[in-house]
Amino acid sequence: MREKQAALKLTGHAADGTVEVIVNARGQVIETTIDKSFLDDHDFEDLGHYITEAAGAAAKDAAQRVAELMAPINERHKKFPSFSDIVDGMPDPADLMPPGLDDFAAAPRRQKDPFVSTAPRIYDNSAEETDFPTVRR
Repeated sequence: MREKQAALKLTGHAADGTVEVIVNARGQVIETTIDKSFLDDHDFEDLGHYITEAAGAAAKDAAQRVAELMAPINERHKKFPSFSDIVDGMPDPADLMPPGLDDFAAAPRRQKDPFVSTAPRIYDNSAEETDFPTVRR
């Protein structure tokens, strides 16, 4: 299964096929190609939009293909008893995981402001703690 996922590459197109983006099984962009004829019919200012559109289409296809590859394993997994069925009161590892980790089809979460850091803030004990976000410039 890992070999199949490692070999998986999906392609998305936009702007009448002049923009091509290839992603891996995780939906990560591994190659972007812009045809020379792009500027014949499209404005340069729209290029970012078309790249995003092609990447999104390829990532959606990747999520679907990975789900298809994983379907037999997921079905087998459902047949096993949960830990709580074996040991009364014991939580299942899946219940302890944050939601959405295994959902390839979910769109990546975006911050409200891409310049605000989500990293934990470390304060000097002598300094007064503030509610101001860390801003990257």
